[in-house]
Amino acid sequence: MLLCVGVGCGGSSSKKDTTVVDPAAVARDAAILERKQKLEAMKPASPYEVRENEVYRPSGRCGQGPYRLETESLRAKYSERMVVYACGKHAISGNYSLTTTRPKQPDARDEAAFGFSRDNAACKGREVAVVTGGGGDGIGGGGGKGMGKGGGAAPAMTSKPIALERATVIPEDCVKSQLLDHSWLAHEDGIAMDARFVVDVWSDEPNDLEGLVFVIEKSAVVAGMTVERWRAYMDASTAYHKAFMADLELDVAAGRTRLIDNKVKTPPPPPARIEVQPPRPSKNARWIPGYWLYEETAFHWITGLWDVPEEDVVRELTVQAPTPPPATPANTEPTDPRPTRTAVWTPGSWQWDGRAYIWVVGAWRIPPDAQSTWQRPTWNINRGRAIYVPGGWRVRVRLR
Repeated sequence: MLLCVGVGCGGSSSKKDTTVVDPAAVARDAAILERKQKLEAMKPASPYEVRENEVYRPSGRCGQGPYRLETESLRAKYSERMVVYACGKHAISGNYSLTTTRPKQPDARDEAAFGFSRDNAACKGREVAVVTGGGGDGIGGGGGKGMGKGGGAAPAMTSKPIALERATVIPEDCVKSQLLDHSWLAHEDGIAMDARFVVDVWSDEPNDLEGLVFVIEKSAVVAGMTVERWRAYMDASTAYHKAFMADLELDVAAGRTRLIDNKVKTPPPPPARIEVQPPRPSKNARWIPGYWLYEETAFHWITGLWDVPEEDVVRELTVQAPTPPPATPANTEPTDPRPTRTAVWTPGSWQWDGRAYIWVVGAWRIPPDAQSTWQRPTWNINRGRAIYVPGGWRVRVRLR
């Protein structure tokens, strides 16, 4: 076997490299690289060491908060730093607020959005129940029983934070989503911060919290720091920050970097509603809990629904009934107005609870994208028995 490496191996070729090199672009890239290297060389070594980690675990796989984390400062000399991050199997994003309470001073509050993406496909049920008052509106008939949306007044637009369980283990291999990174400086070798902190975390859609913990990482200046060394570090840090901001300004002006707006865009959601689950459509079906959707300056409740594996449908492992379902009841059109401009009405359907058919009323739903259409649940009749085929969003694919 002949291993050919390099140019001119394997015979002559008439092909030539036609790549055009722009000398100006090469010079520009070299100048940028040199500037970045000089900037990195200016960065002083971190004087911090981690002193404490507090770990909190949310209950349930899907949720949007608001979750509350509470802690106190280290009361360390020179400076201390607090980093809060999420560590789990999926990326999350949302908003946070940090309330700082100090002796004899008014509370200070800081809030911002965090995260650049979220991996929450497993947590987005799409059935919308409009936030209105009134009783249930189930429809029965043909020997079945009625089941509808829960009644009662719409919940108040206030949020009671959800307390988290304390944990001890931080996953070694995880997707890390940073919420905040704050530092406090003292005058010379004084106490940097004497305070209590409350961090509230929430999102406009549910995050996938599978295997996730929230971590409060608290750091202080290394032991043995002297006033002289601290002054030298602060001088170097100030010079580096000034140079960093100047470099950032150049990158933004040249279009190489874009500043992200991290302002909070949605308030915390109301408390989650207590839901009554329809009959389980298959043994392997997973319940996706409901959540609040913030759209058009208002919250709309998206009720939970069952996620049925495609394999269960193909292998006919879904619910079977001894008789076909009754006829569709009359007057199944929506009585509530469309909650948002993107909502689509999906009709109700019969479901089997093991003893009788139950009519589950229709609902407004939000399609996952503009190409998706709703396919309503059906029953396949075979020799008098009925096999349930769950509904869901379908995307039409055109074959050329």
